[in-house]
Amino acid sequence: MKYIKSYILFFLMVFAVTGCTTDDLKDDVNDLKDRVALIEEQVKLLNDNLAVIAYILDTQNKTISEVKNVTDNGEVTQKKIVLSDGTELTLTIGKPGTINEPEVTVGEDKMWYINGEPTGVIAVGEPGKNGEGYPEFRVQDGNWQVRFGDGDWKPVTGGGSVVGGSLGDQFFVKAEVVGDNFVVTMTDGTVHTLPIVADLACAIDKTSIGLDAEGFWVIEKDTRVEVLVKITGENPQVTYPQGWRATLSELDVADDKGNNYKLYIYAPVATVKAVNTRAAANNTSDITVQVQKGSLWAVDKIKVKTPKELNTNEERYNDGQTIRVGGLEITRELYGDVKAVPADGKLTEGGVYFISENGKELACGFEDGVQNLIILPNTEEVTEIKLGIGQKVTFTGTFVCQNVIFNCTIKDYPLWVQGADKNVVFDKCQINGLIATKGLLVSITDKNVDGTDNLNRFEMSESKVEIKEAGTNLYLINTLSCKTLKFDNNIVYYSGTPSQDNNLENFKVFNGKDNHRIDDLVVTRNTFIDIESSYTGNNIGLFYPKTLGTAVVDNNIYYFSSYREYTAFLIRVASPDGMTLVSSVDNYAYVGDSSLNFNVFQNKVDNKTISFTSKDIDLFDTENTETFDKSTGTFIPKDEYKAYGAQR
Repeated sequence: MKYIKSYILFFLMVFAVTGCTTDDLKDDVNDLKDRVALIEEQVKLLNDNLAVIAYILDTQNKTISEVKNVTDNGEVTQKKIVLSDGTELTLTIGKPGTINEPEVTVGEDKMWYINGEPTGVIAVGEPGKNGEGYPEFRVQDGNWQVRFGDGDWKPVTGGGSVVGGSLGDQFFVKAEVVGDNFVVTMTDGTVHTLPIVADLACAIDKTSIGLDAEGFWVIEKDTRVEVLVKITGENPQVTYPQGWRATLSELDVADDKGNNYKLYIYAPVATVKAVNTRAAANNTSDITVQVQKGSLWAVDKIKVKTPKELNTNEERYNDGQTIRVGGLEITRELYGDVKAVPADGKLTEGGVYFISENGKELACGFEDGVQNLIILPNTEEVTEIKLGIGQKVTFTGTFVCQNVIFNCTIKDYPLWVQGADKNVVFDKCQINGLIATKGLLVSITDKNVDGTDNLNRFEMSESKVEIKEAGTNLYLINTLSCKTLKFDNNIVYYSGTPSQDNNLENFKVFNGKDNHRIDDLVVTRNTFIDIESSYTGNNIGLFYPKTLGTAVVDNNIYYFSSYREYTAFLIRVASPDGMTLVSSVDNYAYVGDSSLNFNVFQNKVDNKTISFTSKDIDLFDTENTETFDKSTGTFIPKDEYKAYGAQR
């Protein structure tokens, strides 16, 4: 029994020791947390008060609209200062503390000094020249660091590491509202009296504007933009840099933020060359709005510039600018670094390629699938890029081509989609070599009934699709749902001579009757030549989704030069309930001697039909090879119909 008692006492001692060690550790952790929180609070206090100091030293024609008290247990501990441009500053009324922080002063040369060391940055504004900002501090690895504006963080010299203690303030002794003034007394005895003007305000609403890293609003040349402004006072004015223009227009009703003016900014047609001096820098970039009350002015500014003058798409892309192809934005942030074009033109990896040689011949040599494949001309001089596709290209991201001639030699679909919400854009392209029973784009999953593979956006614009071989069942898009499908200003044609034994039947731009939808469809300014969308008595449309959300179908031409076998439609919806027809105007068809009907829609979502020309009035002059030539894909309607179909 005594051995058992000994063991019990032993374990109790162990637990007691362990408990003490754990408690001590918790205390140490809590102390560390407290010290970190205290230092963070001191950093915030220092930076907030420096912002107030910077305003006092250089108001830049911003007046005080309001001063609010912040109390803690009935004691006023802070002042919230609201400026005329909407900026809010926080002044903490402090007392000397013991935390080791940098000493910040302004020298007789009106420069900022930190721990007695000059920074070379102007603190005090002068007529015609503003101050150059104020220091911002942080603590990194136990040491103070400082920066001005968006500059780099640098170690603070002349002081030791951060140590704990009590919060303190090195600037203010007292801050109070006296009549219509805000009176601030500094630790060196200096008193600053700042007027409070409640009904003087000038604030540009920058919340809806995307500014670059340097705080500029980058505006394309020769464009107009607008932004809301809150103005209270008299005689509002706006000034702008040379080459720019800006105007103010008062609104009938202010919005819920109090914005009651609209500022219109007109960017110059040509690039404005800035003066490369610090003193003049503001004059070359600032749009300034100001309003007056008596002798006081309230001012707000926004910096503007046009994009850099870069000569190639690759330079713009590397600069961080957006390359827009159709409705898709191509940026380095989204798609990564540019890929070098191999000397032999064989592409073995995905990515973004900019082609600088007109007529450059490329070939797909992908062993596996690619995430993104984007092929773009580098300059306007590159109007033709040749891409040979002799194998399946499976992509899991985005496929975009501009000014590309596709020569498909594969006896299958050349492009395969894997995954959800993919993007495909063809702009100013030509597609050759597609074969019947296949097509252009298909899901990697057989029939894709569950919709795992689908498109966020498919867009083909200003492009040509030539079908040389007769046959049945050829689909540009097969077994893929699509949120946005835009088919604009394209020519799709069968280059053979249609006959009963030599015809192209059941051609679809979109085939998805089983379980594949289109949310938003735009079919505008297209020319379809000798393309039949039906076969063996099945009257089907060129676009055949199971369901369709909204549709715009305008200014299309559907044309048969000779033989035609079936009634046809531009669009057939397997389940038309819920569809909204936004527009369907100025669509023309020519069917020669045929009495077969041709409508915009089947399944009676509306009663609008294509406008038929009579059999004696042809849309084209087929005897003139300069305006109608299948060997070159030239199809220019007669003068009275030139506004319809593809515009070339």
